[in-house]
Amino acid sequence: MRRSALLLMFGALVLFGVAAGDGGRAEAASPAPYVDFDRHQSHAALSSGSASGVVVTKTKTGGVVRLAEGRTGGTLTSKVYGTSFPFDTLVPSWNARTPSGTWLTVEVRVRDRETGWSRWFSAGQWASGSDTIKRQSVAGQSTTRWALDTDVLQSKGRVFADAYQYRLTLKTKKSGATPRVRSVSFANSDSYRHGTSLGHSSDRGAWGRNLAVPQRSQMIYPDGGEVWCSPTSLSMVMAYWSQKQGVAGWNRSVPTVAGGTYDHTYKGNGNWPFNVAYASSAGLDGDVSRFGSLAQAEEWVEAGVPVIASLSWGQGQLSGAPIPSSAGHLLVIRGFTPSGDVIVNDPAASSNSGVQRTYKRSEFYAAWMRGSGGVVYLVRPVGWQKPSQTYASGSW
Repeated sequence: MRRSALLLMFGALVLFGVAAGDGGRAEAASPAPYVDFDRHQSHAALSSGSASGVVVTKTKTGGVVRLAEGRTGGTLTSKVYGTSFPFDTLVPSWNARTPSGTWLTVEVRVRDRETGWSRWFSAGQWASGSDTIKRQSVAGQSTTRWALDTDVLQSKGRVFADAYQYRLTLKTKKSGATPRVRSVSFANSDSYRHGTSLGHSSDRGAWGRNLAVPQRSQMIYPDGGEVWCSPTSLSMVMAYWSQKQGVAGWNRSVPTVAGGTYDHTYKGNGNWPFNVAYASSAGLDGDVSRFGSLAQAEEWVEAGVPVIASLSWGQGQLSGAPIPSSAGHLLVIRGFTPSGDVIVNDPAASSNSGVQRTYKRSEFYAAWMRGSGGVVYLVRPVGWQKPSQTYASGSW
């Protein structure tokens, strides 16, 4: 992430008294969006590329990519997707199931506006279990103009692309077993505009709403819990949907989710697409996207969907936080107070009972934009109604 550019931008916004897109009432006219989120899940979309050794079958909710009969490997290369504005940052995510003996890789390349197509960058090899391969991202992927750091493809300097293309590779070691990919998503954005106002005025429909997300602390686990913010947040959201939908299998312990999201190259559990892919392997839908305002998060909470957000803050920058600072931390937005402050489940609390907290709206927004430029996990049941496009600004 371009943290130095983002911090400079934040300083300018504060200097000129701009509300920085936090969803309050005093917003300027809506500027052009800087996030272009694409989700490819329909049979037509998944079938529009070129396939070798794989087939795309129709389902009630769209399409599924799987290996052709008798094949142990195959690829699907998508068509070229242009974006509505030049971008310098891309975050992939996918929804899939990988039975024992199977795995997949997701690759992406971008069309640089000056030099043409980049090389293919790998988002890693992935399987929901650990009995077949080591789930891992790929280190050392860099050119003079682009680099993929674990889960984010980012340009170097003021370099922009105007299109992307993805490639799925499916593999199996077991006859008759195949990965099944039901969606591939990409959050493309202009990082120089992360944190700038989207002109959203909150409709306050979520103010006073607090979703019943179970409280779980990462800190009660001695063997790695201090770095388990992402799987703990995901475990809480999966447990919420388990209670709401009556699906017992979605209620999984923090250590179980941590084991299912571990990246053997990154040596941690914070790989964004690996987390939503894990939720999808249990039967939920999940995407990594990027928001620019709390008004957008409010729309999802109003739709009954808790939002997992990525933050960072320094000493004194997030009042009431259970830890004094963090260079990168994930938590769950579960609601808003009647005055619009943010109600969260913060897994860094020392016990389960202290997980629910309330953060000042302006402080939370600054930490969110500073930490990740507004990155979110959107995990919900398949077919769950999304908010309207009124506040989307390209983010869903």
